[in-house]
Amino acid sequence: MKLAALFRFVLFATLLGLASNVWMGERAEQLQTSQTALLTTRLNAINELRLLQSEFDALQTLVAAYVVSQNSQHLVHYYELLDAHAGARHYEQAVDNVYWSKLIAGNTEPVPLVLGQGPTLEDRLMAPERLAPQLTNSLKISVDSILALSRRLREREQIVFALTQGLYDPVLQKYVSEADVREDLAIQMLFSEEYLGMTNAVRAEIQGRIRAVELGFQTVIAQQADNINLTARFDFYLGLLVTLMALIGLAVLQRYVVAPLHELNTVSQHIARGNYSVTLPKPKFVTEMVNLLKGYALMIGSFRRELEQADATRAAELAALEAKMGRERAEAQVEARGMLLANMSHEIRTPMNAILGMTALTLKSPLPERERSYLMKVQDAAKSLLGLLNDVLDYSKAEAGMVEFEQIPFTLDEVLANSFLAVQSQAASRKLILLNEVAPGYSSQLGQRLVGDPSRLRQVLSNLLSNAVKFTESGSIRVYSRLQTRSDTELDLHIEVHDTGSGLSKSQVDRIFEKFAQGDSSVSRVYGGTGLGLSIARELVTRMGGAVSVESTQGKGSCFRFSVPVAYNSDILAEALPLAGQNAVLLHQHGTAANSVLSILRSVGLNTTQVSTIGAFVEVLHNGCFDWAMLQSDLIDHHAALPQELLDGLLKPKLHMVAIDRDLFSADSALLQVLPPGLCKQLIHVAHPVLAQDICAAPRAELSPNPLPCNEREASEKLQGKHVLVLEDHPVNQVLIRSLLEAVGLKVTLCGHGQEAVDLLDLDEAAHVDVIITDLEMPMMDGYEFVSWLRDQTRWLDTPVIGLTGHAFAETRTRCLELGMDDFITKPVEADVLYSALMDALHMKEVPVRKENNLLAQLPNLFMTHCADLPAKLHAHLTQNNPEAFAREIHSLVSLLALLDEQELHVLFRSFEQGLGDGSLKPDDALNQIHAAWPALVLRYTQQADATTPS
Repeated sequence: MKLAALFRFVLFATLLGLASNVWMGERAEQLQTSQTALLTTRLNAINELRLLQSEFDALQTLVAAYVVSQNSQHLVHYYELLDAHAGARHYEQAVDNVYWSKLIAGNTEPVPLVLGQGPTLEDRLMAPERLAPQLTNSLKISVDSILALSRRLREREQIVFALTQGLYDPVLQKYVSEADVREDLAIQMLFSEEYLGMTNAVRAEIQGRIRAVELGFQTVIAQQADNINLTARFDFYLGLLVTLMALIGLAVLQRYVVAPLHELNTVSQHIARGNYSVTLPKPKFVTEMVNLLKGYALMIGSFRRELEQADATRAAELAALEAKMGRERAEAQVEARGMLLANMSHEIRTPMNAILGMTALTLKSPLPERERSYLMKVQDAAKSLLGLLNDVLDYSKAEAGMVEFEQIPFTLDEVLANSFLAVQSQAASRKLILLNEVAPGYSSQLGQRLVGDPSRLRQVLSNLLSNAVKFTESGSIRVYSRLQTRSDTELDLHIEVHDTGSGLSKSQVDRIFEKFAQGDSSVSRVYGGTGLGLSIARELVTRMGGAVSVESTQGKGSCFRFSVPVAYNSDILAEALPLAGQNAVLLHQHGTAANSVLSILRSVGLNTTQVSTIGAFVEVLHNGCFDWAMLQSDLIDHHAALPQELLDGLLKPKLHMVAIDRDLFSADSALLQVLPPGLCKQLIHVAHPVLAQDICAAPRAELSPNPLPCNEREASEKLQGKHVLVLEDHPVNQVLIRSLLEAVGLKVTLCGHGQEAVDLLDLDEAAHVDVIITDLEMPMMDGYEFVSWLRDQTRWLDTPVIGLTGHAFAETRTRCLELGMDDFITKPVEADVLYSALMDALHMKEVPVRKENNLLAQLPNLFMTHCADLPAKLHAHLTQNNPEAFAREIHSLVSLLALLDEQELHVLFRSFEQGLGDGSLKPDDALNQIHAAWPALVLRYTQQADATTPS
């Protein structure tokens, strides 16, 4: 017998059992469902009949109640119920069989009988027969009897109603228009034997019908139960047959297959132990088992030869598998730990932010000194804990490989400025000076055109600076940068952070970049922190393809350096430096700070002469021709007047005068107290660390108005009367742009946001607009959304649009042009650039004649009107939990400060905007710095506003 045939027999028995079980299960479920449906139908039919009985009783009760009380509500219920029996009304919702007794007794709210097609009394009485046709047909006789009795009862009740209203003559036994009211006779009729007999007969008929329904359904249900029992017995016998067939097949398998296989297993165990002198079993009946034993005998011989080789191979494979599994387990543990730390840090960060926010708000309210001290300690502890959590999160991301890197254009000065900003407040509190130095030959032009990941570079540099500030008690922190060419498209960016701290020992240097390493065990108790900052920095630098290292000497300080590859455009090397050919004289004490400033000045092309005394400064200034005069602020004694020779030298035309302050919080330097008001107005403040962008962004002195083209009058006549729609939300910028446009004869319409412009242009009678100038950052609807809407409107499809924003990024320009804008202007708005863009948009080449206006004289008053209360506005935005409005207010001030020639604050606010955008700066920190710098600015512009206001 073939083994396959035996298996087919067992398989057939098994499938037959499964099929019978499935079929019998479905059959039993159908019968059970049918029986459940019958029980439900029976219950519903009986409840309906009981409701009808309660309605008949209610009709009798309502008639009696009306006769006794003359309450018209009983009459209303009576006729509504008659309409329901006639099929003209139906219940708005289901009611039970005690509803009418409760309603008449006043113990329930009425359920409206609404007008509409419904079942008649006959339909309701015949419903059980329609639901269960197998019920006896004799029930029809009972229904006819109930209907006849109902009609007779209603006739009697109508007579009763007529007697109570004087509309029935009992003598003539007919309805009349006027007769005596006979309430006594009405009551007699209600309690007459005939009336009571008919009501009892109706009740008896309904009760009999209920019993008949119960009996009829019981018969059907019993039949269903018999079917279920029959199905169960059939299932039992069929299962018994299938089990017997399976047992027979299993017995054959046991004797002729399983038993020989068991003997063969015993033989295999002997062979596995190296005993090849074994006797094989001799199976019969099953052909496959005979062939198996023959093949098994042939394999025994080969086992002896291959056993040693197989054991060796197996051992090697097991070792490799264990090594692979160990590596995978280690990687999985690292990833799981990283994810756990990331999730845990994220969950803790939310309540910690709430603690910090609520504590900061509470500290701004009047508090007793003790409570304020307690809250300050809470705030310091919360900030420390949040810093630890941030370190843990950053490290977990880096270790788990979840950090993504960008390749976008950036400037080195922006990375440096944002990194310095993160530690400026802490450095100032420790009296440390922050310095920025670049290598000889460094080109500021090249540093402005790099491509890489500025956010990660800023994170690395911020960690190194924060570490340096934390472990430096006095002296300076100096950042040294250089660019080294790698190819025509790549550079190596090298940055070093030097401090004058206590330094590190050799053992500390060896383990300083390890996670949770902080020099020695006492460091975390003295300085705080997790010891993850440097580990995070190393991880980020490594993933960017760079390297990081440290050199340190105990007692002298440390130098942390890192290098990463960045891309650049080699064509930039052919461009001239921004201040090439200009001369500068620097009054500064010799030393590291002076060397840092000199390196920055030379990187922008300035030929610089350094002196260290005021006398030498005066002599050099008088004997040479200089474009820039730069003074170290803290060299000036504000108790003594400046020499007249110095003042005369500083009054030279075209001379830029720059005060170099110790830090950002020392802008109110001694120079302001000793310089005349005229020179104070020209003074440019630059704070350590000095950046190339600080010098290049300094305002230039205007020599004289440029000569106007000879054909400007013709061009102005072409622009005269053109209609310009301006979208700008900031009041000062509104005044500025309106003044510049009206100065060349343009008609100006102002809108505060995009939605206001949409409402204006969407009207059929909207005035013609020649050109539209729109800010990009506005509330309600920004410039991007507005232009998208505008380009979908047929009427305004070809209207020129000029974008206006404080973001001078290439991606911003690209987005504007893709949306359909014709040009793009960056703030602060320059008149010539604005007019040139208008001429291009209107296809005119001439520059318009600008009419004289007193816009510059208006700026102090405009500043005082709209910006003096900036800290209060920002505080209100934070209190209202509106970070978008906070960031928008900062964005508006960036261009305004540039317009006011407040270069230092312009750079500061731009760093605020960038920090708020990428999350590296908290609004509270920005507001604290604004609180420190704003009062002096408001005081200065108050004085200027008073000076320009006619007395």
